[in-house]
Amino acid sequence: MTFDFSSIVWLFPIIFMLHEFEEIIFLKSWVQENSDYLQKRFPKSVRRLLSHLENLSMPAFTFAVAEEFILLSVITIVSIMFDSYLLWLGVFMGFFVHLLIHFVQWIILRRYIPVIITTFISLIYCGFSLTYILEKGIFQITEVILWTVMGFIIIAINLLFAHKLAEWFDKKIKK
Repeated sequence: MTFDFSSIVWLFPIIFMLHEFEEIIFLKSWVQENSDYLQKRFPKSVRRLLSHLENLSMPAFTFAVAEEFILLSVITIVSIMFDSYLLWLGVFMGFFVHLLIHFVQWIILRRYIPVIITTFISLIYCGFSLTYILEKGIFQITEVILWTVMGFIIIAINLLFAHKLAEWFDKKIKK
């Protein structure tokens, strides 16, 4: 089996879900166990986030993750079908930045957070993939920088949408 760019592209949804599984499995109990610590350490900045996460059911959170996975899968498939990878690059680089944010969160909190194990695994994949992309000249550095910014914006907007969708889902199932 030869390793090529299409392998990197197809692996992305798998790596994404591996990372999300850790969050799905451990987030709710971690938030419950660490809520007091977080409120004492960051009294102003985490109150709203904790309230949102504590009130969100795991089915609703999983629903939000499913939306993200479906969107990522569609982007991956369309990119392969049309041999056009800039949007894929943006989402990939946005995910890379997302992982770096988790890494910084872990350093600041100085304790386990329910994404850190798969963050390390995912960072290895992302680092290898970015190195491969740049060494093979698949994208120019200016494209990588531009689409990193665009991808991070896309991911941030979709994350807000996914959580609003999760809140809607919770309201529907609680009726």
